[in-house]
Amino acid sequence: MSATFALHFLNLRRMRLLSICLFSISILHFSCNNASPGPMQKAAEMSDLPKDFLDFYQQFHTDSAYQIAHIEWPLKGEKTVPGDDGIDKKVLATWEPENWAIQHLPDLVSSGLKRSFETSSEVLVIERLQYPMVNYGMERQFYKDENNEWRMIYYTEMQDLR
Repeated sequence: MSATFALHFLNLRRMRLLSICLFSISILHFSCNNASPGPMQKAAEMSDLPKDFLDFYQQFHTDSAYQIAHIEWPLKGEKTVPGDDGIDKKVLATWEPENWAIQHLPDLVSSGLKRSFETSSEVLVIERLQYPMVNYGMERQFYKDENNEWRMIYYTEMQDLR
């Protein structure tokens, strides 16, 4: 094994370890800010979501200034970019207000999108929109901060979910 390959392999292992640590810290952050943490559970209906989240969700999609004010900048997430080999690859991404495309309420009827939500107590809502037949979709995460304000904290652009 060449020294260059071994160095590259070690760097990949370090990056994987760093990613696992950052993910673990995020989970700890969410659970420490919640007085009574509960297990992740799927919300069957929008009506099962926290009432204040539903009000936020409606205004978030209908008022662009409100949307910009309720996103944690820089917004972290994931997007897909073309690879050198012609195969798309997922990469970490960040968005700033100046390069953000305003999000609108999804049209679930004519688009064929399926929406699902997961909640963790009353402070974290994960929304997934996907085309089930082709396993293509997006994810958004919303978090209730210490001021009881909902904010979008994570966004994954439409991409292959495999």
